[in-house]
Amino acid sequence: MEPDSDLMQQVAQGEESALEELYRRHGGKVYALLLHMLGGREEAEEVLQDSFVQLYKEARRYDPQRGSVSTFLFTIARNLALSRLRARRVRPQKALEYDLHDPEQELGLWHEHDPTDRVLVERALARLSPEERRLLEESFYWGYSHSELSERHQMPLGTVKTKVRRALLRLREFLEGKVRDGGE
Repeated sequence: MEPDSDLMQQVAQGEESALEELYRRHGGKVYALLLHMLGGREEAEEVLQDSFVQLYKEARRYDPQRGSVSTFLFTIARNLALSRLRARRVRPQKALEYDLHDPEQELGLWHEHDPTDRVLVERALARLSPEERRLLEESFYWGYSHSELSERHQMPLGTVKTKVRRALLRLREFLEGKVRDGGE
């Protein structure tokens, strides 16, 4: 199987078949994220399509040294979804209903994920304190800015920024270590 980074080079050269392959590999995961963030199938499908159009347009900007193709794509999709949410000037309803401490609730992003990915991400998230996890999820999935998180949690802005950054670094260290080690 051809690596995603090679497919991105082909996309940058206008190869639509490479874009189709990236869509086949990542479309379901991106759609699950968008559905979760936006709350509606039609809007999630629109943003999914917009995400791949933008991926096609920005393929030349992709730098494998800065992250994986999936990270690049998820960033595009997330930013487009957050733009939609800001345009509506609302937050997803699930943000208000989600209870971080209830193990029965999950983010719903794993419908088509490889079970290994799910286990790795769950293990990485479990290493975070409940507060770090809540801040990270509210920032990433719900699009709250650092200043909004500061207000919501009655914490100094600098503290919020530090906790979110620390949580991201801990996740990255854990996941990079597991990928290097072959998963276990």
